[in-house]
This record gives sequence, C-alpha cells and structure tokens, in this order.
Amino acid sequence: MKGETAMQTALTTRIVVFFSALSILFTGCATLKDAQAARGSGMKQIYSHPVDVVWAKTTQAITSLGPTVVSENKAEGSILAETTMSAFSAGEKIAVFIKKIDESKTEVEVISKKAIATNVFAYNWEKRVHDRLAELLALK
Repeated sequence: MKGETAMQTALTTRIVVFFSALSILFTGCATLKDAQAARGSGMKQIYSHPVDVVWAKTTQAITSLGPTVVSENKAEGSILAETTMSAFSAGEKIAVFIKKIDESKTEVEVISKKAIATNVFAYNWEKRVHDRLAELLALK
C-alpha cells in the first residue's frame, strides 16, 4: 500500500512537470498577425530606389534567404513570410512593410517574431533581410 502511494505520487509529479513544461514551451507563441500588428517596431531602412523595384527585390531577398512568402498586399504595402520548424527552431514569422517616400526613395520595415518566444535558436530576420535587400539593389 505504501509503495502504491509512492508510485501514484511519482506519476502525478511527472504529469505535472510534463504539462508545466508544455505550458512554458508554448507560452508566447507568435503568429503572422502578431508580426503584422508590431508595425512601427521593426528595423527600418530607406533605399534610394523606386517602390516597385524595392518591392520586387524584397520578395526576392526573403525567398533567397529561406523563408516562404505567404502573403503580399501592395495596397497595404505588406509582405508576410514565415519559416518552418527545424531542428533548431520552431519557426519565425516575418512582416515587411514597404512605403513610398517619393519617386526615388522607399522605406522598408522588417519585423521578425519567434514562433515560440522561448526559442533561443530562432533567427532574427530583420538585419538579414535588410542586408540581402541592399545586396540585390546594388546589383540592379
């Protein structure tokens, strides 16, 4: 009887620990909506190129780095992309906002959100997208 109680206590403890770990792991999960709602908080850069050129090169920059573009809305000036789960990451959500400043200048804002906030291995795509975009625009 005493051994049975100890086994029940051990099982209960394991179950509590398991669900606590799951809770911690999935707390703070980001979605594409979260990345989109963070507009104004990302890394911004102004490029000396027309908006149409910057738009095309931005989608090319994103896909060449690995993320998949899942939505483009030129009217709102937004591109949404994401990465899938890998051995090191649960994925990332990326929102890019492109705004025409004048005929020859365009502002690009990149926001990167970890799919799971506790993932220390997830990339921050903001600088990577800007760096790749600058490279592509220089080749234009």
